[in-house]
Amino acid sequence: MKRYSIKMRASNETDGVKNHISGAEKIVTENELEEYCASLMKRALYHSKGKPDFINIKVEEIKEEELLYLPALKVTRVETENDAEGRQVVASYLEKLGISRVDEIISIWEQSYSMRGAILLDADTLERLEPDKERGIRATYMDMDTGNAQRSRSCEEKNHFNEALVLATKVVNHPNILAELCISDDPDYVTGYIASKETGYVRITKLKPFGSPNGGRVFLFRGNDKEKEECIKYLQEQKVLVRMNEVQ
Repeated sequence: MKRYSIKMRASNETDGVKNHISGAEKIVTENELEEYCASLMKRALYHSKGKPDFINIKVEEIKEEELLYLPALKVTRVETENDAEGRQVVASYLEKLGISRVDEIISIWEQSYSMRGAILLDADTLERLEPDKERGIRATYMDMDTGNAQRSRSCEEKNHFNEALVLATKVVNHPNILAELCISDDPDYVTGYIASKETGYVRITKLKPFGSPNGGRVFLFRGNDKEKEECIKYLQEQKVLVRMNEVQ
């Protein structure tokens, strides 16, 4: 069975500045390809962040032997009254993971708000490790695998939870990633998370004020230079399907 990676990216330009509008990706079978391409196009055109003047859709064939199958992280939900309380929850989980300089890490997290990708941060020295500090690291080539269950052919509206769980599962399964921190950049979505192999996917209901366009992610890394290069290659190139029927 042939599979294909679909990636969509949409943006617009205002006063010479490019603004990210929407991005998404899927790994689909050949008979799903046309419908998913059309759904992603509609998702780009009708987004709460505005109307794009540039949309790119990229399709690549994926061989079965290139795929890595991973079980979805266990999910925990934490209710918070506001974003300040949400950040306190993040801090407490970082401390449980034995990570120090927590306040500095959360402050650096804000540097990712204007980036297309994530900050790759040395968890001990707090050195930023991305080769391109403006673009960051893009974790790509991933989707959910529902097993024998039928999945929706429509992805016109973002399923924040599913897409975030897939990404977090891929990211923290690299042996040098200690944790991932994420806030969505959608103005009408205030939920974020901290994820790690030890704690699973911890969904925090409020991590920013409603209406805020700020959002970004940090990958906390520990390792040497060779391991850093291998980690970046894994995040950007390894094809992953996450078994969502194993969510607990």
